Amino acid sequence: MATATKAAPAKGGQPQARPRSFLVGTQAVIEGNDYDQTYTVTNAQGGVPWALQATGWLRGLYLLVTGTGLTAGTAAADAPFNIFTNIELDDVNNEAIFGPFDGYTAMLTNKYGGYIFADDPCTNSVFALSGTTSTNNFTFVLYIPLEIVERDPLGLVASVNNTASLTLKFSLNSTANVFSSPTGTLAVRVRGSQSFYWEPRKVDKQGRPIQDQPPAAGTTQYWTQGSYAVAGAGVVNAQLVTGLGYPWRMYAFMLRDNTGSRATGETNWPDPMIGLKFEANMLRSNYNKTLWAQQMAAMYGYTSGTADVRGAGSMAGKENGVYVLNWNNDFFQQNPGSETRRSYLITSPGSNFIFNGNIGGAGNLYSVVNYVAPGGGSGSRGNTAALTGGQ
Repeated sequence: MATATKAAPAKGGQPQARPRSFLVGTQAVIEGNDYDQTYTVTNAQGGVPWALQATGWLRGLYLLVTGTGLTAGTAAADAPFNIFTNIELDDVNNEAIFGPFDGYTAMLTNKYGGYIFADDPCTNSVFALSGTTSTNNFTFVLYIPLEIVERDPLGLVASVNNTASLTLKFSLNSTANVFSSPTGTLAVRVRGSQSFYWEPRKVDKQGRPIQDQPPAAGTTQYWTQGSYAVAGAGVVNAQLVTGLGYPWRMYAFMLRDNTGSRATGETNWPDPMIGLKFEANMLRSNYNKTLWAQQMAAMYGYTSGTADVRGAGSMAGKENGVYVLNWNNDFFQQNPGSETRRSYLITSPGSNFIFNGNIGGAGNLYSVVNYVAPGGGSGSRGNTAALTGGQ
C-alpha cells in the first residue's frame, strides 16, 4: 500500500491528480509452459535450471509435476513432493528468495502460507498419487509465491531484463526414495508457468495518471529453513535464529525423529509446550498440543482428524509433526492470508527467540520461516510502515 501524500500543485495553482492504483493499469497473466523438461529418474540428479524470461512484474511460478511409468511401488511418507531433494528460486544476484529446501517443505509453504482459498496441494482436484498403475504415478502442482497480498499488490518482483534473470534450480530424488520396492522406470515431467502483471499503462481512459510500479516497490518475501539437532528425549531450551532481522509473516515448526519420520515427530512433540519466548515476552506458554492443532484447523479449514491426507477432493488435515505460528491472519475471520501487515512480528538480528519444550526423542527440529524485507535496502528492513501505507 503506497504511503499517502498530498498532491503537488500544478501550474496555475491546481493540484495534480493523485495517481490511481497500479492495478488499474494492468492485468494479471499466466504464461504457460515456459519450462518443460522430462527426466528419467532412477538415481538422484540435478534438473536443468529455469532462467526466467522477462515478463513485467512477477507474482509467482507454477510447477506442474507428473510422474509416470512405474507398475508397482509404495509411496513414502513425503511422496510425491520429495521427488525434489532441493528446490530454490534465486534472484538476479544468485541469492535464494525461496528455499533452498526439499519438495515436501515447498509443499508446506503452499498449504500454510495463506496465498489462495483452497491451499492444500494434497487435496486439490488434480492431485494424484498411485504406486500401482503405469498411467499416473503422481500429479501435483506447486506454487512458488512472490506476491504477498493481491489486493494492493505487494511483493512483486520486477522481471524486465533477460540478461539478469531470476533462476529456478532443483534436484531430483532417486526413485527408491519416493517409492519403496518400485518396478518400472519413472519418468518425471516438470512444466513451469509464470504468473505476472503487464507493465501498467501510464494513464487511464480519462487521462488520470496511474502508478507505474506496485506499492513499496522492492519489497520481497522470503521462505527459508533452519534446523536444530535434538540429541535425545528431554527438555529442549533452544535459541532459534533462522530469519531473524526481518518482520516475520509466519513460522512453521517441523519435528522429525532421527530416522526422518514426521509421524514419530508428531508423537514426540511437547505436550504442553513449556513456552515460546520472544525477547522478554512469551508468545505461547503451557500450550497444549491438541489446542494448537485445533486452532490451526479452525484458521485453515483443515478439519480432517487424519494427518497427512492425500487425495483429490479429500478433506484436508494437519501434517504430522508440523505446528504453525501466524502473524498473517489479523483481518478477516483470522484466516491466514487475510492480513493488514500491521501484526507482523518485528525481529532484530540479535533477537532472542526461545523454543522450550519436552521432546520425546532424538531428531531434528526444523524452522520454516516466511519473512518480509521491505523495499528500500538494508536500512529499511524493519520498516513495516512501508508495508502498511504508514499506518
